[in-house]
Amino acid sequence: MTYRDILVQIDEKPASQARAEGAAALASHAKAKLTGVFLKSNFLKTYTGMATFTDIPPLNLNDMIQKHATAVGRASEAARAVFEQAAARVGVEPEWAEIDGDDSKALIAHGRRCDLTVFPTAARACLGDHQSTAAGLAMAIGGPVLIVPEAGLSPTADERVLLAWNGSREAARALRDAMPLLTRAKQAFVLIVSPEGAEGSEARLQRHLERHGAKAEVIVDRSADSQAGDILRRQVKALDIGILAMGVYGRSRLEESILGGVSREMTEAPPCGLLISH
Repeated sequence: MTYRDILVQIDEKPASQARAEGAAALASHAKAKLTGVFLKSNFLKTYTGMATFTDIPPLNLNDMIQKHATAVGRASEAARAVFEQAAARVGVEPEWAEIDGDDSKALIAHGRRCDLTVFPTAARACLGDHQSTAAGLAMAIGGPVLIVPEAGLSPTADERVLLAWNGSREAARALRDAMPLLTRAKQAFVLIVSPEGAEGSEARLQRHLERHGAKAEVIVDRSADSQAGDILRRQVKALDIGILAMGVYGRSRLEESILGGVSREMTEAPPCGLLISH
């Protein structure tokens, strides 16, 4: 498997440039097509719920709708320029799409037709109220989502990749989704956090990776599972990791919200590029 079709969310905010450059670098390394998506909002969808909406005179309402559309259009043009410049710098073929961002349906549909979706922790439609989260997309699209921190990705982020492994269904999905990164990385690592040790599973996992052409160093940490988030952050820093791959929400998001959990902690504040799968 390889990534042939990469999708990246782009808007008019400053952090978009770093996200565009990171996605373009990944697309260049994978020889993939890169599509930038801009989440636009519709004035009527956004403001229909206003208490005073029905009191606005028709002429004023039309003027507000037009101003909204003009502002969204300008933001889209600015975002597109940033995206296409980032793609051109690394010789990647770009494609641009403006999609409805007043709910997540169009974004999910686009994500389901790509190999990888690159996204911030959360994004709103331009001048709209609806917010989509990277974690929510990972739960919905059936494929990997790469969360890019505010600071962006380094051009060599995919040279050092870490896979978090606990033997779960979600970890297995992350393993398969991250395989293009693991096989191409200059240095790949697998981290197993288990108080009981790995009991030989690390050797089987290592052989599986080798059959795909990935040479990964397996690290077993016998700390308690409850410390997994801190351990992941520590290893990311110690190993100078550019992208961390992990399965998310092995238990329900309600349980994560009430009890706390590694999935919620990492997706809300990723220590580096975070590839998540469910």
